[in-house]
Amino acid sequence: MDYKAFHKHKLHIDNRGYSLIELVIVLAIIAVLMGTVFYSIILVFSANAKSCANNIQRSIGDCKVTTMGKADAYMELFRESDGTVYTQMHVTESDGTVTDEERQKVGTNKVYVGYEADGDTKTSLEAGDKIVIRFDRSSGGFRPDAGGVIYKNIYVEGGSKKYRIEMIPFTGKSQVIVE
Repeated sequence: MDYKAFHKHKLHIDNRGYSLIELVIVLAIIAVLMGTVFYSIILVFSANAKSCANNIQRSIGDCKVTTMGKADAYMELFRESDGTVYTQMHVTESDGTVTDEERQKVGTNKVYVGYEADGDTKTSLEAGDKIVIRFDRSSGGFRPDAGGVIYKNIYVEGGSKKYRIEMIPFTGKSQVIVE
């Protein structure tokens, strides 16, 4: 076999395909990339849940402060038909006029929001549902809504994170707890 024929034959043999080691390395790189993307997606949804829980708790605190300075105020937490979660405060002045403040977007449709009234089980806040949170001006504690309900917990979940906003009826305080 001459030199040209040998190299032509060798090149033909080397180009048959990938070796097992090359295939394993490519699969390992793909697995690392997929894991990174998956983890990033979980972090985004977890961040949405944390933001939603903090925004709801902030709205509850704002409503309490407003109630102490006005004749009455209450807050609605609701989900629109597109799945977005909002809060809206309604303020009654001492002369009886009611002002509906602008609604505040607190969560996206990718976040689960649920609630628990005193003695009830956890209920999902679905599109069109709303809960009303009121405060007693004299004590600062939570007061029953028109249906006689005082909410004990609000749940927010997204990604791998779960948050519970614990509401203490006698003091009107609320706190976000990571579960």
